[in-house]
Amino acid sequence: MRRKSQFINGGSRQPPSLPLEIIELISDFLFTLRPPEHSGNVENETICCVKPSWNDVKGFMQASPGTHKLGFERWVSVLTIRDSQDWEVAFRISHLIRELVCLEGTIIPSESSILARFHRLRAVCVDSHEDVRLAPGSHQFDYRDVFSSLPPTVQHLEVKHAHGPDVHVIQCVKRHCPELESLWLGRCTVFNRPGCSFWNSFPLDHDAYITNRGTDAYAHSLGGALFPLQSLKSIRLGIYVVPTTVLMHRLFHTWNLPVPPVVNWQALLEPPPNANQNEQNSQPQLGQISDLITLLHRTPEEEICEQCWQEFFAGTHSAEISATRILKERLPSLEWVGWMDWFTPLHLGVRFYLV
Repeated sequence: MRRKSQFINGGSRQPPSLPLEIIELISDFLFTLRPPEHSGNVENETICCVKPSWNDVKGFMQASPGTHKLGFERWVSVLTIRDSQDWEVAFRISHLIRELVCLEGTIIPSESSILARFHRLRAVCVDSHEDVRLAPGSHQFDYRDVFSSLPPTVQHLEVKHAHGPDVHVIQCVKRHCPELESLWLGRCTVFNRPGCSFWNSFPLDHDAYITNRGTDAYAHSLGGALFPLQSLKSIRLGIYVVPTTVLMHRLFHTWNLPVPPVVNWQALLEPPPNANQNEQNSQPQLGQISDLITLLHRTPEEEICEQCWQEFFAGTHSAEISATRILKERLPSLEWVGWMDWFTPLHLGVRFYLV
């Protein structure tokens, strides 16, 4: 009775402890990483693995100093850099980090080689929205490489919201990551960054990422540039293989108006004061550019436009298949190719082709 009462009243007897091997197995299970998920919206996903939610693991982390250490080592294996000040913390635990998500503005120009300091990195996602800067004292934009170096261990790379040509990223990969397996090349568009000052300055240049012209030639060129990457299994491209005029069709369709045989931006804008109403081929005036930007940057539709589907899908599908086949011919190791899919909610989905 004495021993029993001491135990019940919190005496010195300790509950049995689990062997370290069992605790490690539990931590491995709790902190299991999920592969990247394709959510149907490229803004809600990255190429990096998905960690469990904090609520699912915080009890284990807070149980004891020992479990906290085990959990911490696993938790920081996938890390998000949210501010440039976060790098100092990341450097101290760089031996634990396997995957990095770098948000916009976290890689400052003077530290473009910073990723090379993480010698165990296998996957990295970089928001490259700051790859263009307005040149001081002018209205010109200058391009820059957000990152200039990578550790050779990187197998999966994603670039988000880029304005500059993909060739700079590809050259960096070929120099530093010859064993790369996955490459996702994302562009800044009116759909994922509607307030972008770059596109506000170039409202007529969206054919940089929305076009069905020269798709096969693009695939040949891209395949040649990527040819040294003999381990490449997947590539996702930030291009919509649809006619650029789909932007104008989109506006007419959302207004439930028939699309005229010849469409120009002038038809979508209020005429400037004293304009010649009989002039059919006029271009938007400077005073109307803000109206054009407002039209283009309106909130994307959540519903798929049936008129756009009927008019453009067959041609888009055919062009994507042709370009995908060319990429497969140039890159035999490829297993799938992804293209931005206009025919998805908010225009932010991806269509994949197994090859």
